[in-house]
Amino acid sequence: MEGDFSVCRNCKRHVVSANFTLHEAYCLRFLVLCPECEEPVPKETTEEHCKVEHQQVGCTMCQQSMQKSSLEFHKANECQERPVECKFCKLDMQLSKLELHESYCGSRTELCQGCGQFIMHRMLAQHRDVCRSEQAQLGKETSPDPGKCLSIMVAAALSAHLWP
Repeated sequence: MEGDFSVCRNCKRHVVSANFTLHEAYCLRFLVLCPECEEPVPKETTEEHCKVEHQQVGCTMCQQSMQKSSLEFHKANECQERPVECKFCKLDMQLSKLELHESYCGSRTELCQGCGQFIMHRMLAQHRDVCRSEQAQLGKETSPDPGKCLSIMVAAALSAHLWP
């Protein structure tokens, strides 16, 4: 298949050999490579392309300066001040503050209806699994032993390195 394509000297793209002569003539006459992004751009709109696509703008969340064409990706994926949701309380906050917030928020406790123990939010899902399995073993009428349930959770947390 290599012989079926040729590389255009102007835009550096692979072009089917059957169309190569026509493509290269058109490309050399009407297109130039943008010095910033190296994309083929019509000669008459090169200046406008550079102003629009490569204009320096500031992120409204973190004030970092970047090219306008990169701003959307930055805001969605890179900005440390973009809003993200806490996995415990579901509130939106800045990514730069999330770790500290989740450390605090995950340490809050909630009463387990199954065993009556106060369980940290970060361990609640794991605890409910343990608590449910104990309830299933004991039967629905009897609630599990809170001390036993808590000791199972502490052992599980220590082995999973979840304990602060």
